[in-house]
Amino acid sequence: MQIKKPMIALFLLPAVLIYLAVFLYPTLRALLMSFYSLPSISSKMSEWSFIGFENYTDLFRNSYFMDSAWNVLKIWLFGGIITICSALLFAAILSSGVRGKTFWRSLVYLPNTVSAVVLSVIWIHYIFNSSYGFLTKLFRFLGLDMLADIQWTSDSYLFLSMLLAYCFGSIGYFMLILNAGMDRIPRDYYEAALLEGANPLHKFFRITLPLLQDIFRMTLVLWTVTAVNFFVWSATFGGASESVATMTPGYFMYLKVFGDGTSVYTQDAFNVGAGAAVGVSITISILILSAIINQFFRKERLEY
Repeated sequence: MQIKKPMIALFLLPAVLIYLAVFLYPTLRALLMSFYSLPSISSKMSEWSFIGFENYTDLFRNSYFMDSAWNVLKIWLFGGIITICSALLFAAILSSGVRGKTFWRSLVYLPNTVSAVVLSVIWIHYIFNSSYGFLTKLFRFLGLDMLADIQWTSDSYLFLSMLLAYCFGSIGYFMLILNAGMDRIPRDYYEAALLEGANPLHKFFRITLPLLQDIFRMTLVLWTVTAVNFFVWSATFGGASESVATMTPGYFMYLKVFGDGTSVYTQDAFNVGAGAAVGVSITISILILSAIINQFFRKERLEY
């Protein structure tokens, strides 16, 4: 039965209206706010003062913001390599027919069921603590005193600590997506390759990865969205000190919009217009990175 276009439009209308109200309107309002100076986030438009691109120029002259942008770039690149490679490895192991697949898959995904705030507090106090933390105890037990003496929450290692904890908490989510994609690949391909004498590495690089490219592209885009919007881990690891080592644009935006103006790094910490400019910059960054990722994958969708 052929469904007429007006009927399709009628069914889509509620979803489109919700999308416009929930996503598009706030986006356009944030874009507009980024060109104004605002007394507060709830002030009326009649109270706004137009200042053009001043919020953007001030932002890119602010070394604190540029450091936060550099931090999130490192999270996206190095964190992406650690997280996606680990997730790919776990997904490949689970798809190989390992015993207790459901148990191991649940175990790897388990950190994702815990709040990011709780998880980061656990890492700070029970993994990285220099007196009784798990890493200190483990390295001391193995006789690796040099590693045991590392102050993981000091300024020198705070970013690395935050990155490792974040990757640990993210692997399960991306493993689940990749594992679902691998399970979708017909077993016939692997059996035919086995008859031809292919070893596991050949099957992985010649069958799994090529047929997984749609899923892989989606995984990279999802990683880009979560990494560029990095916020909770920055707030918990940086704490009240607002350490530049853990600052990211997402948390910088929060301080600009909801800050109390007492930051030691920016005297004019409370600036709603500048916060909106940060939000617009984050959105544009995600679009650019997603477009670059899409360029590395073929356009046509593989059917199998």
